[in-house]
Amino acid sequence: MEKIFIHDLSEGIHEFDLEVKAEELELCNKEFYPDPLSLKIMVDKIHDVFRLKIDIHTRARYICDRCLDEYDTEFDEKIEQIYQLGHSELDEDEEIVILPEGTREIDISKAIQDTFLMSRPLQLLCREDCKGLCAQCGANWNHQSCSCTTRQIDPRLEKLKMLIK
Repeated sequence: MEKIFIHDLSEGIHEFDLEVKAEELELCNKEFYPDPLSLKIMVDKIHDVFRLKIDIHTRARYICDRCLDEYDTEFDEKIEQIYQLGHSELDEDEEIVILPEGTREIDISKAIQDTFLMSRPLQLLCREDCKGLCAQCGANWNHQSCSCTTRQIDPRLEKLKMLIK
């Protein structure tokens, strides 16, 4: 868990730089993030309202969905969240997290976990023009060609092929 201590924080802007391991944040698919996460946190305190801006940077190591090669890419995301102690006219806003009176710290782990979950690409590709694997021999078409026939006929339809001849 990663926490920002707010109890003794004075009014104004405060900046923090942290390095955190993916395991410490209990990220889903933490094996995709072998390097520590670099967090640049800016807290702007105005009375009982805390506006947090978090810049996340790390290296992601994914496996391509088409060719099954491992590849590295940069993971850079930003989070903005507003927290408020107690209740006020801002309570109706869905973007504001209400904290109980007397809260001494803000746990930012959930916000970071959600960002990693929502920012992971749906299709993991080593590059946009990835050619994938040969369905017959398994050759990676990005690195080599193969002599397999590219057009394979469904064995159930093989008898129909004879009618064409």
